[in-house]
Amino acid sequence: MPLYLFPRLDPKIYPIKDDQQFILELLEAEKVLVVQGSGFNWPRPDHFRIVFLPDEATLSRAYEGMADYLRSKYR
Repeated sequence: MPLYLFPRLDPKIYPIKDDQQFILELLEAEKVLVVQGSGFNWPRPDHFRIVFLPDEATLSRAYEGMADYLRSKYR
């Protein structure tokens, strides 16, 4: 059973230039920590890694926080 997801954010909707900065801002704003794609030698700033070992309630809060951050930053 996989423990990780490696989702892509559409660069036309989310024009992230620096994935490390994106991850830091997400952490500071929403207290949600994921790993930037460049941490896995992904060449573009459009991916990040999520581990889904926490319980469903924790994951739900994290996903809501990510959605809130993306909506506020990239409207």
